[in-house]
This record gives sequence, C-alpha cells and structure tokens, in this order.
Amino acid sequence: MSYDVVALIDGRPSYQDVLAGMMAAGPDWLVRDVSDGAVLQLCNPAGEPLASLEVPILIQVPGEVERLLGPELAGVPTPVWWAEVRADPQNGGPELADRYAAELVKRLGGQVWKPAPPPFDPPTGPAVADVAGGNNA
Repeated sequence: MSYDVVALIDGRPSYQDVLAGMMAAGPDWLVRDVSDGAVLQLCNPAGEPLASLEVPILIQVPGEVERLLGPELAGVPTPVWWAEVRADPQNGGPELADRYAAELVKRLGGQVWKPAPPPFDPPTGPAVADVAGGNNA
C-alpha cells in the first residue's frame, strides 16, 4: 500500500513549479519518467522509486474534491488543480511526498491533503520476549 498525498492547488503548476517541488523533496534524488512522461518518479541513488508524481489534473466539478477525499474538504472551491504524489510508505517516502506537496502549495496557494494515520493496534502478548534462555527455576 502506498502513502498518498494530494496538493490541491489554486494555479496550474508550471515546469518550474514541478522542479522546485522536486528540489524541496531533496536534491539527491534521481528523476525518471514513466508512462510517456505522465508520471515522474523520484528514485534513491540505487534507482529504486520512492515517490511517483502524477501529472496534475484540473477538477472543475463542485463537490468532487469532497466526494473523493472526504467531508473535511467540503469548502474547497473549484476549479482546483489536483497534484497527487504516491510514495513508498517506508524509506523516507512519506516525508519526501509531504515536502513536494508543501512546496507546490507554497508557490501556488491551496492546501495539502494527507491520509489519516492508521489506527494504533497494540501488539498482544508479552511486551518483551525472554530471549536470554537459561534456568528459570
């Protein structure tokens, strides 16, 4: 499962805005395009993708953002540009995605939507396993 972040931005992002977002995510990442350029991937130095940046789309239908992301976004005016980032939930992917989305919103206005954290599910059973061995008598 991926970590998905959506930047709901007030203006159409330019090439320079996308580059600034990638630089804010981290200057050490490699970039490659997939799907004929419809998706850019930020990769670690070994070439493993950590985040995928999808081409922003224009949402024009009133209420569509609320329908897709929930009632807390009922007041988002349309039209609005939807820029989605899907990241590896580990290896720094969420932080990278958050920095990218935040930079787009900083440059163009709007807001960032992040998923709710998963519910805490405490482990059952003993908190610490007895790994020392030996005589327990």
